[in-house]
Amino acid sequence: MAYSIQVQGLIRFSVLTEDYYADKFDTVDKIAAHIFAPDRMERRFHLFERLCLPSLMRQTDMEFRLGVITSTHLPGDQLERLLALTEPHPNVTIFAEEPAKQYPLLRKAYARMQDRDRFTHALNFRIDDDDAVDRDFIARIKRQAAGLLQVGDPAGRTMIAHNFGFYIDMNHEGANRVFDARERMPLSVGSALLSPMDDPGIPYAYNHRKFAQHYNLYSDIETPAFLRTLHPDNKSDPAQLGLIDKMKPGRVERLLRKHFRVDIADLQAL
Repeated sequence: MAYSIQVQGLIRFSVLTEDYYADKFDTVDKIAAHIFAPDRMERRFHLFERLCLPSLMRQTDMEFRLGVITSTHLPGDQLERLLALTEPHPNVTIFAEEPAKQYPLLRKAYARMQDRDRFTHALNFRIDDDDAVDRDFIARIKRQAAGLLQVGDPAGRTMIAHNFGFYIDMNHEGANRVFDARERMPLSVGSALLSPMDDPGIPYAYNHRKFAQHYNLYSDIETPAFLRTLHPDNKSDPAQLGLIDKMKPGRVERLLRKHFRVDIADLQAL
């Protein structure tokens, strides 16, 4: 049987929900005050327009759909700014949602992008608004997914994860620290769930460190696939587990230029 794969990604951009951040704030109004704080929003926009969005809009394969889910409560000037950033890109759609439980909102956003009549399988990936993927990311996960359909059960679900990339540590004064990482467990950045289009899954169902408990897992360590930022607004407490900061600066520079089209100086000044 011939299989066809549709790729779609989803970015959460200050989406206001009833449960995300509920561990820190006991009302939706308090969550809103936190996520829409002017200083925080300026940092989110800075990383989204300088790092995340450019990495997706300079892919070698642009045949994919990208959703950006945000809130109907996003202040008007910020919504206009978000629309201005995304409107030039025909494969990007903004979804503005009323506050509700997070997971159903994410499922709905993916479903609104899916073309069930044209494709047999969905390849749904996730990325945060402050991270980036390499320029061959889309082309590579398509090839990987096509191969995985030949060796696994096409009716099952398989997660593609990326364990090799770079961190940008912004948590101190002066230039950002940029270093390599080969993680021993999957990261969330770019994780992509392959599943049948008639029963599609999304990569937000489980903590990324536990993917292997729930899915067949293909873990890619050959290509540096991600740039992940560390900064005061990280909701989680990111930990680097594995081989960390093993490369000399010259090699880091070469890999950044080859796979991301950025210089280390640009990331240090981000």
